[in-house]
Amino acid sequence: MQAHFLDWLLALLVSLYPLAALLRVRWSVAIGMAGLALAAGLGSATLQWLTDLAPGRWFSPHPASPVVALIVTFIGFLVLRFSRNYLAGEPRLGVFQRRVLWLLGGVVLVVTTNHALMLLAGWVGISLALHSLLLFYPERPRAQLAAHKKFLLARLAELSLAIALLLLYLHHGSPWLSDIFSTADALSLQQQVAIILIAVAALIKCAQLPVHGWLIQVVEAPTPVSALLHAGVINLGGYLLILAAPLLAVSAAAQWLVLVVAGLTVVVATLAMCLQTSVKERLAWSTSAQMGLMLLECALGLHALALLHLAAHSCYKAHGFLAAADNMNKVLAQKLAGPPRWRYRVLPVLALSLGLWLLGVTPVALALLALTLVMVGPLGGLLIAVAYLAQKTLFETLLPSPFAPSWPETLWVCVIALLLLAGFMAQGDPKRVRFRHWLHAGLFLDHWATRLTLAVWPAPIEQLALLSAAKRNKESWS
Repeated sequence: MQAHFLDWLLALLVSLYPLAALLRVRWSVAIGMAGLALAAGLGSATLQWLTDLAPGRWFSPHPASPVVALIVTFIGFLVLRFSRNYLAGEPRLGVFQRRVLWLLGGVVLVVTTNHALMLLAGWVGISLALHSLLLFYPERPRAQLAAHKKFLLARLAELSLAIALLLLYLHHGSPWLSDIFSTADALSLQQQVAIILIAVAALIKCAQLPVHGWLIQVVEAPTPVSALLHAGVINLGGYLLILAAPLLAVSAAAQWLVLVVAGLTVVVATLAMCLQTSVKERLAWSTSAQMGLMLLECALGLHALALLHLAAHSCYKAHGFLAAADNMNKVLAQKLAGPPRWRYRVLPVLALSLGLWLLGVTPVALALLALTLVMVGPLGGLLIAVAYLAQKTLFETLLPSPFAPSWPETLWVCVIALLLLAGFMAQGDPKRVRFRHWLHAGLFLDHWATRLTLAVWPAPIEQLALLSAAKRNKESWS
């Protein structure tokens, strides 16, 4: 009886967003249905965590599925509530609502399904819904360019994923993800090619270099779109690698592909982020770097840490975009207030850290606690540290690490850390103006990616730019 109830909850969760979009409901009803989806996600996650219940064949039994579904429904509920006020007076508000609902429906389908065809359908649906949201203001040239590049890259990722799923289906004779992503001691040629293609799809989805430019340019889209994209869509590449972890664990080629691309993305995107002046562009570069870190964790077999990273980044980025204006006011208030009185923060940190050390808490946990207490204050830092340790314990229980990193992989992580340190030191040197110029532009990698994209599929970007400039001139003279 309880198993059937779990299946009904998951079916309700998957169907609510498309149903609201098809019925073209009012905003209050749409927000209510999003709240019901959040309740269904919370209920299904609780049943799977606290009982031995397993969902039916059509729903994913993977431990990461209820975690990501709960995050997506929570952020979707917040974005819908925020959008109603943010876009008040917008004549196409109903169109925006339906596109967001279709996007959320696609994400929920991807993270809850256990069928390869449904996974691919949801993946394609997400890309198409996101494309329509990026073009919500089609007269903006940068939005057109970002959507143009994203459309081509999304088709490449979908093709890679489709071929990979087909190869795995032919190898196993089963369309169920729990079968095709099962543990293996050695991989056949079909499986090797499939996991490499899955890694390619994940890297493209997570906007890793050199296909990151569209993510930086989507700042032209409405703020709720940016929040939903950065918090609930772009991290699906990491979720895909967590699903395919049994295959990734025995494929050195796929591991090193992710390690090299994601590692270099972490270095370049982090250094570029520090040089941006726009809040939204800093957040966009930060997302690219954070996704690189999450993919690194997946390639190193640290799947519990990757899932924790996914959850924390989603909530942080949703808050970062939806509260961007308030954050600017807080920064100004902090500058006016002057430097903090460190003695009121350091003394409680020392006392609490000493007490926990006497209780046998690990040095890593103590260091984390000390840093958070100093940075955000005793009470806030304590809450953050407790939340981190609680989630880390939960996710390590759900996703034990299937393998330990080898010494070359550990050495590569050290190289990445050294490159980051060298980059930060070079940024502070006043003689390195040219170096900062290149880093600010992300080594101009997107410049070449844009040229290649427009060569493959030309778009009237220049005409749109001229029309937009003419429109602005007309408005300034009127």
